[in-house]
Amino acid sequence: MAEYTDNYFTNDSYAVRTARLEILKNYIEYWAPSLNIPRTLVNWGLHAAEKWKNVLGNAKNKKLNSENFYSELRDADEKTFKYYLRCKRLLLSTFLEDKKKNLFLGIGEKFPRNRSDKIKVVEKLLKSSQRFLDQGEEIIPGEFIEKLKNLLAESAKIFQKIKQLKSEKSELNNSIQMELYREDSRKLRSLYSWALMIWEQDEPYLVQLGFAVKPRKRKHETEEEHEE
Repeated sequence: MAEYTDNYFTNDSYAVRTARLEILKNYIEYWAPSLNIPRTLVNWGLHAAEKWKNVLGNAKNKKLNSENFYSELRDADEKTFKYYLRCKRLLLSTFLEDKKKNLFLGIGEKFPRNRSDKIKVVEKLLKSSQRFLDQGEEIIPGEFIEKLKNLLAESAKIFQKIKQLKSEKSELNNSIQMELYREDSRKLRSLYSWALMIWEQDEPYLVQLGFAVKPRKRKHETEEEHEE
């Protein structure tokens, strides 16, 4: 019935914590009178599961959003880098013999493997083409450059969203989640103490309050203890 095998609340996995709070909300009101459980603990127990699952849900949504943005970034980067390579091929075919110009444009070298270096190469081409344009030479049609700029800007926008999500996740969601985890651990510990004022640690009904039940000693074990 229970997914928890001990009462070390601060060691609970998120699944175990959820299981404790889920069963607790169903039975705490029933056992409160006979165990003299304070009303504040009863109210907490009635709503703790929902509050905990909401926090987990928010964290999960953040993760899903982050994964979606990563997928969007891959798509945007692929479009950006593919179009850059088209521009590079065009420029190389146009300035086949002009190695200095190719070097200045950054198109004479092998395309990098990691993202940050690829971005730098694209930016170099855009800056270099603008310098040529400022000197009165359009080395590549403006519409091609404009399209590359827009593709790069889209990649940059999605990349910034991912950075923001990472920051929010580490600074806000995790702190809220961990604080609630610690607070619920304290409440569980308090509730366990109240229950043990009436029940023994091997009371089967402890499971209905989210606690593991200590195995009952067999009769011959008890007799051996008395003999000792």
